Amino acid sequence: MNYGTPTFLIAVLAACASCTNSHPAPPTPIAAPAGAQAQRNDQEDPKVKEALSDTQTFLKDMLAGQYDEDPDLAALARKLDGFQSFSIESQMIDRGNPVDTVNFSGTLKGPSGEAAFTASMVKQQNGKWMVGSFDGPNRK
Repeated sequence: MNYGTPTFLIAVLAACASCTNSHPAPPTPIAAPAGAQAQRNDQEDPKVKEALSDTQTFLKDMLAGQYDEDPDLAALARKLDGFQSFSIESQMIDRGNPVDTVNFSGTLKGPSGEAAFTASMVKQQNGKWMVGSFDGPNRK
């Protein structure tokens, strides 16, 4: 039996068509861009609730000038001079830190505009929470 090339090719393609998997492969997950992080908000966690009050007090006192003469916080007080209020937009427990640490991010507001900040609050031995690091103000 002599098959011509077109007839043979059609027969092979028809046979292969019945061999294909009728279940398509699942889509390949797409990795998040470098530096992107899923937004997490741990506001209902008891540690966050515990740290929130001290964080709000610290920020209110800082913006009110209570730390202007403090040797450890005067430089930060100068950076925040002119801001009058703040809002906290996210609260995340730093699970990679061996001591209790909660990171609060939000917005500082003043006559010259808004700026983002992040305050890492660390639980002290006396049970109070105090700023461990502060990033900002970063103008929006």
